[in-house]
Amino acid sequence: MTLLERYLFKRAITYAAASLASLVLIVWIVQALARIDIIKTSASAAGNIFWIALMLLPDLTAGVVPFAVLIGAIQALNSLNTDSERPVIAASGASQSVIAKPIIALGLIGGLLILLIAHIIGPASASAFQNGIRSINADTITLFLQPGRFERVQPGLVVSIGAARGSTVESLVIADTRDATTDLTYFAREAKILKQDDQSLLLLYDGQLHRRSKSDGGISVIEFQTYAFDLAELKPATRGDWIRASERSTFALIWPDPNDALSQTRPSVLTEELTDRMTNWLYALAFALWAVVVAGQPRTNRQGTGPAMALGLIGGLGLKAIGFVTLSLIEESFIWVLVTYALPLSAITLNAVLIMRDFNLSRWSLFEKFANASYQIGKAIGPWMPFRQSARGAAGR
Repeated sequence: MTLLERYLFKRAITYAAASLASLVLIVWIVQALARIDIIKTSASAAGNIFWIALMLLPDLTAGVVPFAVLIGAIQALNSLNTDSERPVIAASGASQSVIAKPIIALGLIGGLLILLIAHIIGPASASAFQNGIRSINADTITLFLQPGRFERVQPGLVVSIGAARGSTVESLVIADTRDATTDLTYFAREAKILKQDDQSLLLLYDGQLHRRSKSDGGISVIEFQTYAFDLAELKPATRGDWIRASERSTFALIWPDPNDALSQTRPSVLTEELTDRMTNWLYALAFALWAVVVAGQPRTNRQGTGPAMALGLIGGLGLKAIGFVTLSLIEESFIWVLVTYALPLSAITLNAVLIMRDFNLSRWSLFEKFANASYQIGKAIGPWMPFRQSARGAAGR
C-alpha cells in the first residue's frame, strides 16, 4: 500500500473496530437479558451465567462484522470529504482504485474473521453454550426444584416433581404453553438425566402427553413408553436433533454420519447451516465495495455525509434481509442454496463494475432527491431536538 492507502486503511479499520465493539456490545446485552431466566436459585447457575453469556459473543460478532465494515468504511470516506481531503486526492489525478484498495482490504479482513468464527470458533462456542444451558436445567430439575411445588423454569414452562434421587426424578409434570397454538402437558412416572456423547437428555418413562388446541379447546391424549427432551430448551428431541447443526463442525456438515438421525430426517437443516457458514463472509466484501460506491466520490460540504451513510445502511440491510429470507427457504427447495450464494456474489460483481466505471452516485438524480428529502426532514425536526433547544437557551443567556 502507498502512504495514502495506508492512511485511509488505518482510519477505516479504526472506525470499523469501534463500530464492531459497539454493535456487539448492544446485541450481546439484548441477547443476554433475553436469557436471564436461566439463572435459578442455584449458586452454580449464577456463577456460570457470565461464562455462558460469553459463548454468545462469537456468533454475534460474525453477524455484525459486515455492518461494522460498512459503517467504518463510510465513516472513513465521509471524513475525507468533510476534511476536504477527497477533492484534493481527485485533483492530484489519483484513480478510484486508490480509495477502493484499503476499503477492499478492510472487507477481506472482515471476511477472514467471519470464516474463522464460522468454521472453528463458532461451533465450539455454540456447543459450550448449549451444554451450559443443559447443565443448568439438569441441576435445576434434580437438585433445586421443591417436590410437590410447581416451578416456572422458563416463561411459559412450568415443572413439578414428586421426588428426586440423584439423576432420577419421580412423578414429573411439565406444562408447556410456549407455543402460540397448542398447550402441551407431559406426565411421566419416572424421568432420568442421561449423558450421551457429552450431551444431556431428559428421558421420560411410562407417561402421557396431553395436547390442547388453543383455537377450539380440543384435547388429545398420547401414551408413551419413552420420550426424550433436549435439556437446552426442554423441548422434545425425538428426532435426535439435540446436537444442533450450529454445534457441528463444518466437516460433519459436509460429510454427515449416515446413521445420524438429523441427517436422515432433516438433511436440509445441515445444508442451511453449511450454506450460511460459506456465504456470510462474502457480505463483508460486498458491503466494503458498496461503501466505496455510496461514499467514495468527492463531494462538497453542502451535500453532507448523512445521505451516504443512510443509503449505505439501507442497501446493506436490504441485501442482508433478502439473504436471511433465501436462507430460510432452503428447507423447501435446493434451488435456494444457489440463490443464497448468488446474492452476495452478484452484489460484489455489480459494485466492482460501478467502481471500475467511476460511477458517481452523488450525481444520480435519485440520490439527490434522497439527500434533499433527508435535509428537509432534518430541518423539520431540528427545532424539536433537545440539543438545539439547549443551545438556543445558552445563546439567549
